[in-house]
Amino acid sequence: MRTLLLGTSLAFVLLACGSTGDGSAPPGNPYTSDPNTTVVVGPGAGSGTVTRTPTGEECIQLPSGECVKPQKTCRDGERADVIVDSSGKVVEVVCYPASSSPTPVDGQGNIELGKDNKAVVSIDGNDDGIDVAGDVTSKGNNVTVYGQGPAVSVIGGNVDAEGNNFAARGVTVKGNVEISGNNAALVLCVVEGDVIIKGNNATIADCTVRGKIEINGNNSVLVGNRVGKDIVLVDAQNTVCDANTRWTDNNDNGIVDPGETGSSISCSTKK
Repeated sequence: MRTLLLGTSLAFVLLACGSTGDGSAPPGNPYTSDPNTTVVVGPGAGSGTVTRTPTGEECIQLPSGECVKPQKTCRDGERADVIVDSSGKVVEVVCYPASSSPTPVDGQGNIELGKDNKAVVSIDGNDDGIDVAGDVTSKGNNVTVYGQGPAVSVIGGNVDAEGNNFAARGVTVKGNVEISGNNAALVLCVVEGDVIIKGNNATIADCTVRGKIEINGNNSVLVGNRVGKDIVLVDAQNTVCDANTRWTDNNDNGIVDPGETGSSISCSTKK
């Protein structure tokens, strides 16, 4: 199977300040769905951090020297992504529903998620081609799709989510992603089509998008992404746009090869 590759290192290491719990989270696995786990993502994250979420007044020490306490934002039992910009500053903490054994999904056709809200599902980590052949739709709230990395967890069609708090991590989507609810998150993903967000408080971090990113909503965070076309803000305010780079697919092979990224891409406002 060939798919777009993430252009940044995923060599995550433990880097914590004080005790971080029982240590049961798998070190080095940024795609974990385990409860009470935190992953540090973004251009200022250094080699990254995967660790148990601290408790009380404990914190996670970042390369910048900042000490972050995701437990102050996320509930007990959730898992967190700490998004760090190129200056090393924390720009967002994203909280997700968690499960040590999320419901697996695969199939030859279309799949609908979250009819009753609060769906936590996973796409397998076997390198066996496309896992969901059709489209994935989600009409409920609080739906999270955990992949095991975009090289192995693949949705063959489009993703269309209508509810609030939809998230996808560590997957490839070979079509488009369109999300119309608030508080959406795409992290460590590959999208071979376009990403269109029609809601507030969206976070897109460390993703590769072959098409465009279009945001129609306020308070979005766009950090450390590789984008083939443009990042367009449509009637959007208070956007964090940092360290996003242009991807030019020089050999048209659909893969981020060395030398194809590097130039900065800004977030433009559509008139």
